[in-house]
Formats: sequence, C-alpha cells, structure tokens
Amino acid sequence: MRIREATIRLYKQFEAPLNFLGRLVVGIIIYNTICKIGFYNEAFEPFFTAPLQLPVILLLGVSFVILPITLTYSIMILLIAVQISAYTELAAIIFLGLLCVLFFYARLAPKESILILLTLAGFYFKIPYLVPILAGLYVSVTALIPIGIGVFLWNFIPIVADVMESSTSAGLNVMDMPETLSSILPTLLNSLTTQREWLFTAFIFAMVVMAVHGISRISLDYAKEIGIGLGALLAVISFIIAQVLAEMEISIFSTIFFIILSAAIAEVIRFFDVVLDYGSSERVEFEDEDNYYFVKVVPKVILSKYSQTRGERLREEVEE
Repeated sequence: MRIREATIRLYKQFEAPLNFLGRLVVGIIIYNTICKIGFYNEAFEPFFTAPLQLPVILLLGVSFVILPITLTYSIMILLIAVQISAYTELAAIIFLGLLCVLFFYARLAPKESILILLTLAGFYFKIPYLVPILAGLYVSVTALIPIGIGVFLWNFIPIVADVMESSTSAGLNVMDMPETLSSILPTLLNSLTTQREWLFTAFIFAMVVMAVHGISRISLDYAKEIGIGLGALLAVISFIIAQVLAEMEISIFSTIFFIILSAAIAEVIRFFDVVLDYGSSERVEFEDEDNYYFVKVVPKVILSKYSQTRGERLREEVEE
C-alpha cells in the first residue's frame, strides 16, 4: 500500500509531463506503423526516408498530443492515403472508407474511438488483449465497436500491401481506373474473407469486453479482480478453440503468455486506480415513499487515514 501511495504521489507531481510523454510514445508508435506501409509516390519519398523520416515522425507524434482527436484521425487518414498513393484507385477507396469511419463513428463517440488507436498500439507491443480487458473495466460494452475497428485496421494493412504488390496501378489516368478497380476489388475482398483470423480475434475481444464488463459490475467482493481473471481465461480458451477448430494460424503458447501478461498489467492498473477494503464493507438499507433501497458500501483504502486510525487505536489500548 505504501508503494502505491508513493507512486501515486510521484505521478501527481509530474502528471502533466508524464501524460505528454505517454501520449507522445503512443503517437510515435502509430505514425511509425503507418509510415512503414510504403507504396507512396516518388514525390513523397524524401519525407519517409532518412534524414527527414525521424523528424517527420516526431512532429506527427507531437501533433498527436496537442491536436483534437478528430483532427488527429483526419491526419492519419490522409497519411495512409499518401502512403499508398502509388495506387491511386486503392488509395481513393481506402481514403473514402476511413472517412466514413471518422464521420459516422469517431465524431459521434470521440472518447471511445481512442480505443481504435490503443488497439493498434496493443498489437504493436503484442499485448492487444489488454485493451478489451481495460475497456470492460472502465468503459461500456459499446467499446467492442472501436476495438473491432482497430483489429480490422491492423490486419487490413498487410492485406492491402499484398494486393498492391500483385496489382498494377492506373496512376492518374481516370479512364483506366474502372478497369483497374474491377481487378483490385475482388482480390481485396477475397483476401479479407479467406483470412479469417481478424474476424475470430474481433469476436473473442468482444466476448472479453462483455464478460469483464458484466462481472466487474456485480455486487460481489473482488468483482473487478474476478472479471480480469475470467476475461483472461475466456480469451485463452477461445483462442485455443479457434486454433484447433478453425485452424487459426497463431502460436498458442505465446498467445497464452501475452494474455497472462495483459491480465497482470490490467491488475496493476486497477490496483493503482483504487483499492477497496472489503473487510470493512457494510450493507445499508433505507426507504422513501416509493422505493426500498439496499446499498453496499465498500470503503476505499487510504493509507494515511489507515495509519492515523491505527495509531489512535494503539494509544487507546496503551491508556487502557
């Protein structure tokens, strides 16, 4: 408990720079991933190769911190279109598709849409399982929508790269674009339907979100801890079933390891968020003219108050 209180006090002292640094790291990771797509026109090559590559990514990372989230999404969409601008037709399709995601979801739910970026960052660090667990704890079941979008985007990028490598571009010749699109779209759709890993992953993440959210809100001691554990167990069992029955191409041992690691990180975050004293919990009953209420009160553990109370009790025992 003392470590928790000391860590929280240290964080509060440097809250602003730590938040800035955390968001900067996430922004750099996301923009660095986007900039690795390639297939851009030669006109943009100086911005994505040394010596300008690092300053450009750092500048984009800083913009991720200081700009509103909707404007950040717009920059990302534009950057993705630039990255595949060598294939004008495909770039136009993806640009319009991502704009639809921006206008029909991200602008309506800007806070939840951050989970899209966190899911991409989770895949980058090989712990995407952490996102649905935390979303189940601190968000609502609607979090499965942005998480599903993040899973799709992460798996969509290599599919687009494979399609572009096997296709030819019409460039800026508008007359040839319909013919090129007719050859690209079937290949793209076929790749999305045959590679079902992202569908299974999105479905499993959705189940984890709903399970953790439902369990953590039950009037039960250690409900959040139980929710984290059962959510991780559900993910392990689901991926094992998907690997055996659906022949999902994953390393089951590494998957189990990173799920356990994600659950451990989630428990650390929950511990530093709040600690409850279940031993001192009370049930309160009261009524008004229309209803009768049953309320369970669980006090938070605050070390300074606990130390003071304990000292007072020791003094009382000595006096007696």
